[in-house]
Amino acid sequence: MASDIQTVRNLCGDRVKKAVNEVVGQGDGTNIHFQLDMYPMVTNPTAHVYLTQTGGAVATGEVTFSASVGMVTFTSSALKAGNTLLATYDYHALSSGELTDMLSGLTGKPLLAASKACLILAADATRLFMYTMGDKTVDKRRVARDLMELSKTLENKHYTNRDDVGTTVNWWTAKDNSGTIYDGYDSATAYLGSGT
Repeated sequence: MASDIQTVRNLCGDRVKKAVNEVVGQGDGTNIHFQLDMYPMVTNPTAHVYLTQTGGAVATGEVTFSASVGMVTFTSSALKAGNTLLATYDYHALSSGELTDMLSGLTGKPLLAASKACLILAADATRLFMYTMGDKTVDKRRVARDLMELSKTLENKHYTNRDDVGTTVNWWTAKDNSGTIYDGYDSATAYLGSGT
């Protein structure tokens, strides 16, 4: 059975997403700190991160990660001047700590916690927009509204089913179609259904 944290992630569509070959920064020979665009990184980021620089891979022992804020720090020496740092890594929209805080006082109430998570994701999604790059178009303008609707649905399901005996609530997630198939990493909407 999934943990409460994973259940909330599943309900609100916060699946693992992947950044691929993100240009993190240029070395100047002195800077040791580099900020990733997307975070929080998944737990145990060293198992899920591949860093390259001009000339080859960065050895795991040469860097540390602060997963919650997406910071990469070189430990033995700075990135050489002129080298480009690229990163491929996994991340979530919400950290495990944020989900733990949401679940505090809501143990056994994943629908209500997921409703709260959707509100947080909706607030974050208000910064999303539409763009076209080459033949690829991505339109994220409806994401916040859809998450607000999902939040209401989850909350209503919680209050409808909390005293019912024999009612099973099933959930599943599906990617939305706001862009081309290539934007599937950062584009998801959860759908809720019920049955007995």
